[in-house]
Amino acid sequence: STFYDILMVVIGVTNFIKLNENDEHLSLGNLFRIIKELSKNKSNVMQTELFCIMFDLEDVNNTTVNNYCVGCRSIGDKYKQIFLTKKMKYKNDKTEFLSIILSFLRMIEGVNSFVVDNIDFINNDENAKTLAKKLYNLAKNDKQVSDEFVDELNDLININDVYTCLVKELLFIILEKKQPISEKELKKHVFDVVLNDTSISSLDLQDYLSLKLREGINYDYSLRNLSNLGNAYANFEIGCNEYYGYVKGFPRYDVAFEYLKKAALKNHPGANYMIGNMYVKSLIGSGSNDELEKGYEYLVKSYELGNVAASNLIGFMYLNSIYPLKKDIEEARKYFNIAINEDYAYAYNNMGKIFYDTGDKNEAFNYFIKAANLGESWACNKVGEFYRQGIIVKDMKKAFEYYNKALESNYRTLCYYAYYNLAKYYYLNGYDDIVLVKDEEKAIDYFNIASNNGIIEASLELLTYYVDKYIECKDKKIIDNVIEIKNRIESHSKYNDEMFFVIKDILDKLYIDKCIDIKVVTIDQV
Repeated sequence: STFYDILMVVIGVTNFIKLNENDEHLSLGNLFRIIKELSKNKSNVMQTELFCIMFDLEDVNNTTVNNYCVGCRSIGDKYKQIFLTKKMKYKNDKTEFLSIILSFLRMIEGVNSFVVDNIDFINNDENAKTLAKKLYNLAKNDKQVSDEFVDELNDLININDVYTCLVKELLFIILEKKQPISEKELKKHVFDVVLNDTSISSLDLQDYLSLKLREGINYDYSLRNLSNLGNAYANFEIGCNEYYGYVKGFPRYDVAFEYLKKAALKNHPGANYMIGNMYVKSLIGSGSNDELEKGYEYLVKSYELGNVAASNLIGFMYLNSIYPLKKDIEEARKYFNIAINEDYAYAYNNMGKIFYDTGDKNEAFNYFIKAANLGESWACNKVGEFYRQGIIVKDMKKAFEYYNKALESNYRTLCYYAYYNLAKYYYLNGYDDIVLVKDEEKAIDYFNIASNNGIIEASLELLTYYVDKYIECKDKKIIDNVIEIKNRIESHSKYNDEMFFVIKDILDKLYIDKCIDIKVVTIDQV
């Protein structure tokens, strides 16, 4: 190395990720830090002493140990060789690492020896379990640790084989953990992991992010140019914009499909999901079995690429027997649980519906409230319903809080029943227990928002309100509102014979009061 390179290492350590002060690396520095944190007498736990225990040394240079622990130097080959030898011996003698682990536990406890010092003792020692679990948590966060290795550690902890778990963690730390790690290398590694199963290059991602961060008023034009160059991210974004109607003010699913297909061909997980979703919902195609099967194939591809939404939708297909899948509650639950492990709110909702339909309201509520606490609007309204109706416990204040929380969602996912519930049960007449005075104007505003977004119950409330209002003040302008709301109800997909008689009874008040005869359309006439 040149003098400049050496100088940069000395004064520019911040270029490297420190491996002894975070929860993102299963490293030597973090191992020693955790042992010190667990120790009853922290001042007596020195990293040099821990290093000597680990490699059976009498003495070692403090600077060397510090460099290894901070992570600005790779652990030396001679120390790795010591562990390679131990690893070979361990295959025939499972007690090979016993003395190291017991010494660590003595450091934590602050004792010179234990009455018993065998593997069973370690497996049942609370400090050993805590150490193994903390190192396992580091492994979960470490980008260099494979999912298979994390699962293996978890299985060992679950069967109480703490000793083997600790051995595997120590072997990884010395033999497999790469250091030093520069910030640049870590970012590249993260990109490589994310893009591993796709045909997308890191340069595609770089070009896309550069456009996102630097482009201004000309963004749409530049995004299309990037799309024309085959950039998967640009094609995915334009496809999504067309799907949600952001380009022309209304969705163009056929146009969205063309852009998403280009991204899907490069194994973009989200694009595969979006296309599968459009097929399953018959937003493209005719909804034939062949097209539903195509949709399922796209979803499977998306699921294999790690897309959580695809897992949830496959579960939904099993739950509702959507071709080519047959109804299978257990398979549905399996896929929902995969998404739940990633805190996917809609999977919590779907699992809650399964329990709700079987009559297990307590378990259903447990799932709904988890989705609600993730901000999912439908779940927030549902939890509000549970509290208002007293399905588990009646609490009008909590119901009010969750109804309002439902309104914080993006308009695309907002549950408009929350507006209806707030208007009907709180603002229309007030609610003293939560110091809420009557606010008729706000109630009507909320009913209108709900009614304009398809909540027919809100339309019925408005019809009743306007009819009563006319009878009260005889303002002819109100009749226009009555007719508008009546027409809205009659054109609603839920309009039926029962509703015909409901609105007829409401409008009969006008006929009786002032001989105003507004005809109601029967369901056959719609």
